[in-house]
Amino acid sequence: MQFSFQKDAWDESSLTHAYTHRFPYTNRFIQLPDSIENPENPAMPDGYDYLSLMTRQAFPLGTTVTTRCSFSGMAAPLVIFSKDLELCEDGCYRYGDYFEVVLYKNGINVWRLWRQEDGTVTWHRRLGAEFPVTEWEIHTLSVTLSKEYMDIDLDGMKLSLRAEDLFSSFYLGITGCEGPCRFYDMSVE
Repeated sequence: MQFSFQKDAWDESSLTHAYTHRFPYTNRFIQLPDSIENPENPAMPDGYDYLSLMTRQAFPLGTTVTTRCSFSGMAAPLVIFSKDLELCEDGCYRYGDYFEVVLYKNGINVWRLWRQEDGTVTWHRRLGAEFPVTEWEIHTLSVTLSKEYMDIDLDGMKLSLRAEDLFSSFYLGITGCEGPCRFYDMSVE
């Protein structure tokens, strides 16, 4: 599957806006001529929406997702893998049990997040690899989930993380948060 986020080049037939249970806001990406960007939201602590575009179907282990993205300041474009995608009463899709592979100006983090019985979401950082990443440069971030490993490729630099609790199947997508994140395309193989 290939998705170009240029204006008039994509629709939500295979992807849908989706939201973590962490925040109540259900805004949408802004369409730019060559990309999409998460909008400003003064109600958020960092001033920008945390929102995702995710596949409407689940994929098995062995799947690779790749996106070309850019960011500014403390923004964090990321790739997300969710166990479930729940259609809520308000008509929005939400997720609560997921992994994030986060790109930001100081490197890559991998987070594991869980929705608790009381509805809150907690998290644990699984990987923190520090190195400088250039703002507003278009970066290619690719992640493959296999039986017990998450293989990450950022512009040809490779990292591997052992993760024994990966889901056997998952919904996947992209997320923008903590500042302006632009996504130019996404592919799923």
